[in-house]
Amino acid sequence: MDQAHINIGRIRQKLEMQRQQILEFLKRLNDETQALDPDSARDIADRSVLGMSRESLFEQTSQQRVVLRMVDGALGRISDGSFGVCASCGDVIPARRLESVPWTQYCVRCQEVLERERGHGSEHASLPTTSFTREA
Repeated sequence: MDQAHINIGRIRQKLEMQRQQILEFLKRLNDETQALDPDSARDIADRSVLGMSRESLFEQTSQQRVVLRMVDGALGRISDGSFGVCASCGDVIPARRLESVPWTQYCVRCQEVLERERGHGSEHASLPTTSFTREA
């Protein structure tokens, strides 16, 4: 599959759907966080569980916000015509990569260089817990 076979409309639709799923998930996380009543913790064990719950919700929220920024960035690149072009080297990002990781802004080679420089992590490390529906 080469760059000419990218269905930008389908990718945009997937990204917009993913964006909506993330926003809904973030709202649910916010509602759960608000429901955690610190005054209901009666003893040290209750306060400990409450603290761990808040920390977990905060971490999930942070991860989802990272993915939301990547999705918004991809939608912006579609709008401005730069979608599918590596932000580092300017080469065309293969269609297969864009289909599987539509929010990517780097070709595989540049992504690997970035990960080595950072020493860890990847764009896949922050994949959302909400599903990203792939079409057959």
